[in-house]
Amino acid sequence: MRGSMSGLAATVLACVPAFAAFAFVPALSAQSFVGTEGTFFIHSGTVVVGNGQRIPGANVLVQDGRIAGVGTSVSAPAGSTMIDASGQFVYAGMIDSYTPIGLNEIGGINTMNMRSELGEYNPHMRAIVAINTGSEMLGIARSNGITSAITAPSGGVISGQAALINMDGWTWEDMSVKSNAGYVVNYPAVSAGGRGGGGSGGEQRARERVEELKGELANARDYHLAREGGQEDVDLVYESMRPLMRGEVPAIINADTQEEIEGALALADEFGLRIVIHGGREAWKVREQLADADVPVVLSSLMVVPGSGLPYDAVYAQPGILVRAGVKIAFSTGSQSAARRLPFHAALATAYGLDPEDAWRALTVWPAEIWGVDDVIGTVEVGKMANLFVADGDPLDIRTNVTEVFIKGRHVPMDDRATRLYEKYDARPIGNR
Repeated sequence: MRGSMSGLAATVLACVPAFAAFAFVPALSAQSFVGTEGTFFIHSGTVVVGNGQRIPGANVLVQDGRIAGVGTSVSAPAGSTMIDASGQFVYAGMIDSYTPIGLNEIGGINTMNMRSELGEYNPHMRAIVAINTGSEMLGIARSNGITSAITAPSGGVISGQAALINMDGWTWEDMSVKSNAGYVVNYPAVSAGGRGGGGSGGEQRARERVEELKGELANARDYHLAREGGQEDVDLVYESMRPLMRGEVPAIINADTQEEIEGALALADEFGLRIVIHGGREAWKVREQLADADVPVVLSSLMVVPGSGLPYDAVYAQPGILVRAGVKIAFSTGSQSAARRLPFHAALATAYGLDPEDAWRALTVWPAEIWGVDDVIGTVEVGKMANLFVADGDPLDIRTNVTEVFIKGRHVPMDDRATRLYEKYDARPIGNR
């Protein structure tokens, strides 16, 4: 990543004169600034706490980046900035639980992709340090109420450390909610229906790669035990995996087929790992095992066609099936440009049997619990980080408009690229249309 970063920096510096000559720089700015800090009093709205409770005609006090008060009796301190939420709703910010956002800007340009690294095993690679804080995608996503996201590396078998970030901030340190939210592991596809596909030769190679993965995890476990026993020699790669071996951080295992998910569960048992399944196209087939093992599933995009041979509603009905079986779920888009559509994945699931309250939990409370930050974000409660938005309706309804966004207590401007383009062409003279 350091090498890729250097290449990106060199390219940007080399292009500065050209950009200046053609006056492109203002159009490329992601936003005017990260937001206004201060004390804010959001009043007279319906607060959707996120725990099933709704408080009509309530107020929310935001102070020092935190939620300082919630309820009908909360009053505004002197000097507060007033935000009128009359007839509107105050929600906790939504969390997209698997994206490349901040790592991948324009897919066709190599220097705009900081997501992957050479090699099969890169547990020491940290996505957080490669975040592009000026990404246009951040503004577009947060304008629809998505205030946080998992940004995940890709490539190889162990891709690196995913990060949970806020969709706004001056630096990657400022944006970080959890710098290491999990180790991305790509479980080798072991059947033609898996992510890699292929014939018998491909299956054989996949099984060999599974054994190689087990060997790598065994080495990491042995190294961790040796360090616990007083070994002073440090291997930076295996040292980076010690939080995984201690159970402090989960492995985020990309697995789709029943065989892959069962293999991931076996890995967890063998090495004593906490795991989160991402993808899980056939998770409904092993829902009892997932529930018994208390393994959550981060669903990949629901806006796809079910695979060959599967029921027509396999993708869309699965969220409800998993929840009713006792499996904790979260939604994800897997996209930097389409992260703004996150609530509509949940909405689609409600049309196929997922309870709307559970759909909302899977956008807020449950992902906060899955990533171990439910004491920080996920609900509108006193003491939590002020990641909030105000909207004129249900976020699962595509007609709803988000009117105000707060991230880390900052009142974030609604000046994303899409909004700027709308305002530009809305002001176009009639004769030029």
